[in-house]
Amino acid sequence: MIMKSRSIEHQFEFWTNLGKVGGYIHQYNGYTTLLPCQGTWPSKTFNIQNNSIIKLKTEILKNNIPNTVALDADDVINQILIENHFNMTSVVEGMSVNVSSKMVFEDSPNIIKIEDETGIDIFSSIASNAFGYNIHPTVLVHLLQDTNTQLFIGQYKSQFVSCGILYLDKKGDSGLHMIGAKKQTRGLGLGKEMTQHLLANALKNHSNEIHLVASKFGAPIYRKYGFTNRGYLNSYSL
Repeated sequence: MIMKSRSIEHQFEFWTNLGKVGGYIHQYNGYTTLLPCQGTWPSKTFNIQNNSIIKLKTEILKNNIPNTVALDADDVINQILIENHFNMTSVVEGMSVNVSSKMVFEDSPNIIKIEDETGIDIFSSIASNAFGYNIHPTVLVHLLQDTNTQLFIGQYKSQFVSCGILYLDKKGDSGLHMIGAKKQTRGLGLGKEMTQHLLANALKNHSNEIHLVASKFGAPIYRKYGFTNRGYLNSYSL
């Protein structure tokens, strides 16, 4: 398997950290799975080796592991998955920006860092609405004790409606994750506000690079902040 792009490598480390902190990661010979007890996000399979595809396929068909397989778009395993009748379900863009002294962002007074389980409940509700899939509080609550992860929620008209996560990886790079706003508040600039708040806090980490993954609709927005394409992350299912 070839080296993953740095942005995709960061994404996989973020998932791995989620699973380790939450206690729902499973390491197998040839792949890694996240399988929360609630069966919600982030149920997925990644870190796949090309000699494990038949076993992977068998275990998915037995419903033993998640039927969401993610890998770097440049990995040769993409073709092997297709040959084994996996179907591509999504493509997101891995993006990064080099931190420079010219980057200046400020914290938003409308956004707070989550410090307790009540905040986790609010975050989960916002994220579930924003992304359209169920995110149970139990998959995030243990992140309160993780010094490398910060979760934020933002207010609009006295209601919490936006969310975002900042993760500091083992190489000292920061990543922006799960930036979203409730569907009924879209178009109000709340995602932009959260992005700028996360970037302001990423600068405090003194990272050399900041990473994220973006949909085709989100990528143009992040390019305005200096992010450039560093590859793609493909997802497949049987």
